[in-house]
Amino acid sequence: MARQTGNGYAQAPADFSWFDGADAGDLLIQARRAQEAKERKQRRIIGFVAFILVVIFIAVIALVSYRSIVKRNAAQDISEDQAYRALQNVKVKPQYANDKGGILFSKVGYGKKAANAPTLEIYTDPMCPGCAVLHQQMDATLRTLLDSGQINLEIHPVTFLDNMSTDHYSSRADNGLAYIASHDPDPDHLLDFITNIHSDSFQPEEAANYKPVNNRRLQEQAEAAGVPADIASKAFGGEYDPWLSAAAQYTLRRPELKDVAGQFKGKLTTPVVVINGKMLDISGISDIGLTYKVAILQSIGLANADVGIVGKQPAIGSTGNPTFPKTQPSV
Repeated sequence: MARQTGNGYAQAPADFSWFDGADAGDLLIQARRAQEAKERKQRRIIGFVAFILVVIFIAVIALVSYRSIVKRNAAQDISEDQAYRALQNVKVKPQYANDKGGILFSKVGYGKKAANAPTLEIYTDPMCPGCAVLHQQMDATLRTLLDSGQINLEIHPVTFLDNMSTDHYSSRADNGLAYIASHDPDPDHLLDFITNIHSDSFQPEEAANYKPVNNRRLQEQAEAAGVPADIASKAFGGEYDPWLSAAAQYTLRRPELKDVAGQFKGKLTTPVVVINGKMLDISGISDIGLTYKVAILQSIGLANADVGIVGKQPAIGSTGNPTFPKTQPSV
């Protein structure tokens, strides 16, 4: 019963008889332990769920990696004939692409050959330093030879060094090459674009020294080459990636493109120069100190003084064997 005081009513002493002999301190301890047990259970549940999510994540990563490895190994295991058929089956190709992954052009346009002129095939990767040396030494001469009808040129864009950049630079630059060839009718613009991206002032370094090159910078090089802006702006969207990949797989399996001597004997290294179907021994000409220009002019049978003179055709013509410089096996 409440006890009345001068200021109202005071509560009667609390009755703890219903605690069955436990004092307030014991109850607080029991309550705290119950709460801790509840929290431990919650942590176990959260931990278990997190563990399951990690296991699932690892399983997904492992599955993706496994499929990637299987796909890569399958690509590596295919024969030259299988790679050739795969290249033919690519749905989206550059307009003037041939069956071997090249783009032919001459003074009479894309996909056509000038009469009585040898055909030079150049296999080039936009990140390859050796390819840059070739283009820096030869592109001005190639342009003159093309304009005078003294050669036909077949460019094979390859992407072997894609993994030497962080953003698939080789594939993006080569997509631009393929797009320009398909949409800009002037082959001079294509050759100028190739020259621009292999210049010392533009070509990026490889691997750890690579600094990202965005599509806008590639577009600027295309426009500087004379490619109309509306074409250059669409040239680097990646639509030819499957074709580039299939062409690279086929190119790697062609024995006639592999080094004939030196430390890379039996392997394909870029650049590769082929004249009327025969490969120039680039390592060999380097060993004897010849420039690309001297070696190529000698190989096609054309004097330097006759470069650019209409009617002065190379001695080997369109079907003759090149007169390659005599070289010693590279060591």
